Amino acid sequence: MTGTRISTSKLSLIGFIILLALAWFCYRPALDGDFQLDDMAHLAGLASVNDARTATDFVLTGSNSPLGRQLAMLTFALQADDFAAGAGGFLRVNVFIHLFNALLLAWCLYQLAITQAVDRQKAVLIATSAAGLWVLLPLNATASLLVVQRMTTLSAMFSLAGLGSYLAVRGSISKQPRNAMMAMTALLALATLLAAFTKESGLLLPMFVLVLESTILSRPDSITQRHWAAWRFVVLVLPSIAILLYLASRASYPDWMQDRRGFNAWQRLLTESQILWVYLKNAVIGLPGKLGIFQSEFPIARSLLAFNALASALAWLGLAIAAIIWRRSWPLFAFAVLWFLAGHALESTVLPLELYFEHRNYLPMIGPLFALCMWLLARPSPFGRAALIAIPLGLIVNAYFLYVFASMWGEPSLASRYWALRYPDSVRAVTRLASYQLIEEGPQRAIRTLHHFAAEYPDHAYLHVPELNLLCQSAGVPDLERIIAEIEQSLANATFTYTAGSMLSQLFTTATQGRCEIGTDTVRRLATALQQNDRYINDPYYSQFHHKLLAGIARYEGDQAGSLAHLRVAISHWPTTELNMMMVTSLAGAGDFSGADDFIDNAMLDKPVNPLKALAWRRDLESLRTYVRELEKHDLGDQAEEITQRTESDKE
Repeated sequence: MTGTRISTSKLSLIGFIILLALAWFCYRPALDGDFQLDDMAHLAGLASVNDARTATDFVLTGSNSPLGRQLAMLTFALQADDFAAGAGGFLRVNVFIHLFNALLLAWCLYQLAITQAVDRQKAVLIATSAAGLWVLLPLNATASLLVVQRMTTLSAMFSLAGLGSYLAVRGSISKQPRNAMMAMTALLALATLLAAFTKESGLLLPMFVLVLESTILSRPDSITQRHWAAWRFVVLVLPSIAILLYLASRASYPDWMQDRRGFNAWQRLLTESQILWVYLKNAVIGLPGKLGIFQSEFPIARSLLAFNALASALAWLGLAIAAIIWRRSWPLFAFAVLWFLAGHALESTVLPLELYFEHRNYLPMIGPLFALCMWLLARPSPFGRAALIAIPLGLIVNAYFLYVFASMWGEPSLASRYWALRYPDSVRAVTRLASYQLIEEGPQRAIRTLHHFAAEYPDHAYLHVPELNLLCQSAGVPDLERIIAEIEQSLANATFTYTAGSMLSQLFTTATQGRCEIGTDTVRRLATALQQNDRYINDPYYSQFHHKLLAGIARYEGDQAGSLAHLRVAISHWPTTELNMMMVTSLAGAGDFSGADDFIDNAMLDKPVNPLKALAWRRDLESLRTYVRELEKHDLGDQAEEITQRTESDKE
């Protein structure tokens, strides 16, 4: 009997190792992929990392998120040498993190299965089956294949490590209850901090543990009801309440945010209630053609009276209420529902983020998968026989779909054509296609793609800006003034995107290089037209960019006063290290050293709230002050030399 049990555990572990190898095989075709979406926005600074100082600057200032995500940025900085070679090196590390997370998950789930009175042999089988399904889940693929989403998987790594350590200490709580509770508290606090400074979703770890303690875990016998309730309230309930209060404080969008996103907090919540069902459907049947970062725009639920919105919202509300009421009667059901909802609490509720991103399911899908495997494997037949079919079939299907999806990702040029055909109304898919057409087929083909899409979807009229840029670079533009006037008019009704700013910057670069008839005045006209758009005019972040662009134009045109004026306005909207540098160098370059000193003194007071970012902010300003001092000495030296030369000339 003992030999059989050992054999079962060994077979489960060997099978799990094979599944990890299979996962690597499935992901391997994607390693030839490219940077996507906002990868470059976060990682472009790696090009300047060449020593400890520049690496520190990148780590402390590379992310604009509230906490800074310094731990994730540190891992990117350690790979700075790989940046010039493309995304391959980063993707390889991402996949290794995902495989390691599967090991951590199996460890966590094994301990959870043990708490459910499952024998150790079967607990190993349940843990490895659930972790195997999770590591091969196609829905999770973009969390590893979008380079910058290492923030998600690395944060999950700290969360899983913290959860596993918590469960290990909890399992021995009967020996030294007080020491165990102190260790559990310390482990949760440390893991939450590490996860949060990798990505803010790491703050959900106490909420995840609260779900566990409220459903499938029972109060330890060695702890009194009063002490356990007090500990749980302080360590788990209060942090969860703090998150809910934070979300409530963000439920009222300013007007500029509603104009930018096209929805308010209530409408987003209704829409997300439908998207959560889409996530679950794609988890069950992860068809590669329906997954990924290129999607049609999800229709926004404007009212609760819409049938889909009402049905979805009521379904989730009913499930949540049932899970809370019967959390002890049906613990697995309650765990699956509440864990999934807790995992989506930050990114799929009222925060004004984009509506649909699959990487948000990375940790939330653990709950349903574990509950499913427990239901199939922890019970006697007929569930055991059903599991012999269902779980292997799920593993095979997941592996196949994952391999197909990764193979598409690893052929970015070919995939861009597929996604543009699959989602012809996706601006991301079409602009991605145009970028590859520009490289492989020439500017005329890319111009036709952009023009056709912008004409068919006038909300994306900003695409006429890169179209004009390409026209300008490839050949002379007939009837140029008419084209510019039409673009200027169309920008008044364009939908919001920050990408429009980079498009205007690229046009400015072209104008300054003298490669076409377009001058800086044209760039100013188009930038002003876009800024006057109702969706852009009140957005503080875009307004900052707009005035930074105009400052650059004014400097190029030799208008020093105009450049300084626009820089001041840009800084008033959103101060950054780059703007500080532009302002100080402009003032010092004009010989206004006292003005540069005054600006630095004021900027010191306007430091970021994040203490790590504040440290980098102060250090950068001190470097600028040193620059001003050296420039001032050089200027005084030049003046002294000029006076000396004049004196000697007068003597002669």
